[in-house]
Amino acid sequence: MLAACDSFRAGAVKQLQVHGNALNIPVFSKGHDDDPAKRAYDCIREARAKGIDVVLIDTAGRMQDNEPLMRELARLV
Repeated sequence: MLAACDSFRAGAVKQLQVHGNALNIPVFSKGHDDDPAKRAYDCIREARAKGIDVVLIDTAGRMQDNEPLMRELARLV
C-alpha cells in the first residue's frame, strides 16, 4: 500500500494515485490538511486490517535546516 503523506506539494497526492493505479497498488489518502504522521499511522492500521504487510510512505522532501519538517520527520519515525 502507498501512503500519501506529502502535505506540501499540491500535486503529490494525485501523482501517487496515478502511479498506484498504474501499478495496481492501493493508495491511502486523506487530503492535504491532515497531520502526515497521523496519516501514516492510519495507513499502517488500514494495511494491517486488509492483510497488507508492506507500506511505502511518501512524505515531503526535507532539508536539514528546515526545523519544522525535521520535527515532522521525527514524528513519522
